Parts: sequence; C-alpha cells; structure tokens
Amino acid sequence: MDKEKLLMDLFQAYFDARKHKRNIVNQINFEIDYERNIIELCEEIINRTYQVRPSICFIVDKPVKREIFAADFRDRVIHHLLFNYINPVFDKIFIEDSYSCRKKKGLYMVLKE
Repeated sequence: MDKEKLLMDLFQAYFDARKHKRNIVNQINFEIDYERNIIELCEEIINRTYQVRPSICFIVDKPVKREIFAADFRDRVIHHLLFNYINPVFDKIFIEDSYSCRKKKGLYMVLKE
C-alpha cells in the first residue's frame, strides 16, 4: 500500500474516531501529539508490528447496570480505518431494510418509516 495514501486514510480515520469522543482522556492524550501518533500507527501497519492495546473497563448504571469494555483510542482509529475500507464493499450487498450502522439509515430512519 502507498504510504502517503495510508497516512491520509489514517488522518481521516482519526477525525472520524474523535467525532463523539472529544472530552475522553484517551482521546485527549492521543490528540496532544496526534500527528506523531498517526505517523507511528502508519509505520506499525506498514512494518506489520501493530498490536491492539488493552481495553478500558468501567461500569455504567443507565439504563441498567453493566460492564463496558472500551477500546483504547488508538485502536478506535484503526477500527475507523478498517470501517472506511470495508464499508463501501459491504454496504452494496445489504438489503434495503438493514439499518444498523449505515449512513443515512439508523434508528431515526427506522422510526420514521
């Protein structure tokens, strides 16, 4: 893969990942030096040395008490990178009534119909 294209895709994935996570400690720590962090991720992908980091575990009470395992923000960037690559392929083969995690779909569209 072209390194320059991968870097651009990683920057896009970073901006996607931070969209609803702007005040989370992991995101803030990543953002302090986000350019270096993205370049580091790029190098790890190219060198095939990227490894998933441990998740963070916490408890939420609403709507019911449950345990949550959240990926490290750095790994969330990779999740978005992969999603951006594979979504166009899979979205074409989903049936029209499939709404979950699809652009211009989702819960709002289900309720609207």
